[in-house]
Amino acid sequence: MRQRRRVRRRRPVVSTPRKITNPFPGLRPFESDEYRLFFGREGQSDALLERLGRAHFLAVVGTSGSGKSSLVRAGMLPALRGGMM
Repeated sequence: MRQRRRVRRRRPVVSTPRKITNPFPGLRPFESDEYRLFFGREGQSDALLERLGRAHFLAVVGTSGSGKSSLVRAGMLPALRGGMM
């Protein structure tokens, strides 16, 4: 009888929920190590890398908040570091 009471009094084991992180950076630009999360602009990245290969200089110009930094950091830099050129 005592054993039953002990069992009933035990608290159930509750696992700690895994911390869920949002993969999108919000208003800050993507960083190079987030290249796997930066998708949908592969065509732009490829075109800019091709231009850079021909001219050896590339100016990325656009309005504020249009994704210039993300395109360069997460779209181009990983390819360049990987030996694209």
